[in-house]
Amino acid sequence: MAVTSLLVLSAAACVGRIGDQGSQAGAGSGTGGTGNAQTGSGAGPGSTGTGGGGTTTGAGGSGQAGSGVVNVTPSDAPTTFACDGTLRPPMDQLRPLTTAQVQNTLLDLLTWAMASSSTASTILGEVAAPMSSLPGNVPIVPSNVVDFVTAFPDGGWLRADQDPQFTRVQAYYNIGVAIGQAVTNSSARMGALVGSCATDSSTSNDATCLASFIPRFGARALRRPLTSDEVTFYTGIYGSSTTASAAAYADVVAVMLNSPDFLYLVEHGDQPVTGQTGVYSLSPYELASRLSYHVWDSMPDDQLWQAASDGTLLQDTVYQAQVDRLFAAPRARATMHRFFQDYLQVNGTGGPRGTGGLNYHDLTSRVGTPIFTAFAAANLPTASTYQNMVADAIGMLDYFTWTVPGTIHDLLTSPLSFAPAADVAGIYGAPVWDGTSAPPALPADQRPGLFTRALVVAAGVDSAPILKGVYLRRYVLCDTIGRPPPAAANVTVALSTTQTTRRVTEAVTASAACSGCHVPYLNPLGFATESFDGLGRFRTMETLYNTDGTVATSLPVDTTSTPHVMMGDDVTTAAGAADVMRLVESSHKPEACLARNYFRYTFGRFEDVSLDGCSLEMIRKTLDNGGHLVDMLKAVTQTPAFKRRAFQ
Repeated sequence: MAVTSLLVLSAAACVGRIGDQGSQAGAGSGTGGTGNAQTGSGAGPGSTGTGGGGTTTGAGGSGQAGSGVVNVTPSDAPTTFACDGTLRPPMDQLRPLTTAQVQNTLLDLLTWAMASSSTASTILGEVAAPMSSLPGNVPIVPSNVVDFVTAFPDGGWLRADQDPQFTRVQAYYNIGVAIGQAVTNSSARMGALVGSCATDSSTSNDATCLASFIPRFGARALRRPLTSDEVTFYTGIYGSSTTASAAAYADVVAVMLNSPDFLYLVEHGDQPVTGQTGVYSLSPYELASRLSYHVWDSMPDDQLWQAASDGTLLQDTVYQAQVDRLFAAPRARATMHRFFQDYLQVNGTGGPRGTGGLNYHDLTSRVGTPIFTAFAAANLPTASTYQNMVADAIGMLDYFTWTVPGTIHDLLTSPLSFAPAADVAGIYGAPVWDGTSAPPALPADQRPGLFTRALVVAAGVDSAPILKGVYLRRYVLCDTIGRPPPAAANVTVALSTTQTTRRVTEAVTASAACSGCHVPYLNPLGFATESFDGLGRFRTMETLYNTDGTVATSLPVDTTSTPHVMMGDDVTTAAGAADVMRLVESSHKPEACLARNYFRYTFGRFEDVSLDGCSLEMIRKTLDNGGHLVDMLKAVTQTPAFKRRAFQ
């Protein structure tokens, strides 16, 4: 079959197979086709959407956000989850590999196939142009905050992405063709890929050579043994002749790399789960892939593949040993960085806040203006400052996950600084952390824990208490908050020369339309962090500036509040950030919220706190009584949701 025919074949195969899954739960328009505007039904933006291959039900995709429920009554998030093992879990979507997973898989597959990591890296360098054409990942907005999406369209979970659109299909086709040609463009590479039988002068062994290559390479590429029909299909791709041909082998490789089984986590299940119609335990190969892509963002390695091949992976002791081995490897840290970025809601680009989580304002957008120049003084941010803030926050998560196993208490209260560069260290008034020695400590109770780091509290020239309150309520506590009324959605809090940011914010949100949410639930959490200015520097006085950069006045900041960490608690007060973090910890919401965040990241969908209660509680309980963060990361691999799949 000519290479030029593969585009139609690959596109048809991909969309056709995806369309077969159209009735399954998915990420918005994801598994059905490229999404149009979707209509919300309360569960999330685009909770129903129709794509080219069928109707999907899920959390929202790259289509436009739906209408959702306009005015949801604010409510406390659960602190525990009820487990009813008789409840049938939601249907799973057909999960596409993310762009990073495709890249990692190609590198690992080529390393295995060519028996050389250097050759694999060289080949990927040769196909850099088509690799760069893969579209980026699309963030999804979490369902518990759908009603804030209009005012705060922050990113969500980068693993729940990727509609089958032509640009992606075209990119996959180009990558497959380029790699097929690259691995067969010399006798040495052909020999490494197929074997010496494909490069010797004899033709008598060519048929045997082909018959050996297709199931061997195909099994690792598709992450399971090929069926006899598939062997016949790929033999047909090679052509009617079995004579060794570099072009024909290149075609086979290209088609395999465009197979839905390569590009998606295609699962058929194995044994039915008793008492749950349509729910099946994963096969050893499917479980191996789930585990490997979750922990390493790539295909199973030789050890995991062997455990799947001989079936021992289904034995509890063997499975646990593989979980521990994968999490102990350095590449697990790189993969978990992606979860940490999603958890912190950072987009990694330093773009304007409102389009990517924690970057409320581009820290460099006002550089050169008189007010910002005077305000920033010696701490004028550069193009790398935002990324250094991200590295500081993720450094804390890394440290308490891998170096010194830590707890929720550590995340919420630790005074340690992980500033990797002089700009962030200067904001803290601390030494730069070298990444290996003991991290320097900040003054007690001044900057407690992860959520008072510069990444979270820096907002530009102003301190943005509303947005910080929203962030804590949404992503740390997982409470449900309502959508602002249309008249309030675009109201800004302007800088003043006579009043503190807190006083201006109180005035702007004092109306009846705003006060119901702002006064008890949003503003107080933000006001507790008014001890940090717009660059995240600690302060007791707020300096106000005239438009020419001269000082207008300095006023004391007020960090006292009634934070309503538990929404019904209108009595408990807090003196500032340290008190609020202690209340947040005692509420036990962060453990449950972190479990929900990790569930979303793991499964690429949004949790149903009832139907997914058993899995959520298994994850959450690992953090009880000083449980370690790394144990929570491992716990998800033991949940029913991880080892099973619902099909109907």
